[in-house]
Amino acid sequence: MYSHAFLSLRTPSPATSLPELKSDKLQTLGKWRSNFTVTVTSACTQRVVLVLHELGVEYDFIAVALMKGEHKDTSYTQDVHPFGRIPTLKDGNFQLFESRAICRYLVSKFGGTSTLNSDKQADAVQIGTLEQAISIEYSYFDPQIKALCYENVFKGYLGKGAASPDEVEKATDILTTCLDYYEALLSKQDYLTGNEFGLVDIFVMPWLPWFHVLKMDDLISGRPKFESWWKRMTARRSWQLVQESLPKTG
Repeated sequence: MYSHAFLSLRTPSPATSLPELKSDKLQTLGKWRSNFTVTVTSACTQRVVLVLHELGVEYDFIAVALMKGEHKDTSYTQDVHPFGRIPTLKDGNFQLFESRAICRYLVSKFGGTSTLNSDKQADAVQIGTLEQAISIEYSYFDPQIKALCYENVFKGYLGKGAASPDEVEKATDILTTCLDYYEALLSKQDYLTGNEFGLVDIFVMPWLPWFHVLKMDDLISGRPKFESWWKRMTARRSWQLVQESLPKTG
């Protein structure tokens, strides 16, 4: 089972190769070359791939067998990611990990006039607004949806027992507060950092299908502004391309 992967951007000059891993090439797209390790179904991977599609940066996708522990190989932890996680980037002699950092790197390098590139003419207010939005997503939204997925889905799958009602309640309470904040914010603007589509929208997007998996659709449908935002996000071509790349089930 190949659930993790390398993404490669192609450049005119050869890139430094990552340690050789047993892998299957899934896609060959592009023009620039860097190396990524990712998980097709993970929110972190989808974050990066959404940015790649939004910017029109083409890439190779090469699977790595997580279930076989290839991400824990010594060559991987020494040369790719010291914590044995994903995603990572190697662009020439430059190496980077953490999905949000990779996204911001890609936008800085390839963003040009894209609305994702908020640094192109940012003033102090714009910078502060962006950093606040990133912090809210990272500190309040992401940890809670992760906790709910772990307790209600992955915990049982991993054989670690039933969901903890206390943990589920705590995560749901904080997530609800975050969604209330987003609902109020979107009553005044079109996107999570203003009236233009931006990186924070991408950071949140990959987790939204999990509300259905968790049988918590009402947390979205009960917030019309947030639901409208979500419908606009799923209509984006980048989202559709990411969904097409996911493993088919059923």
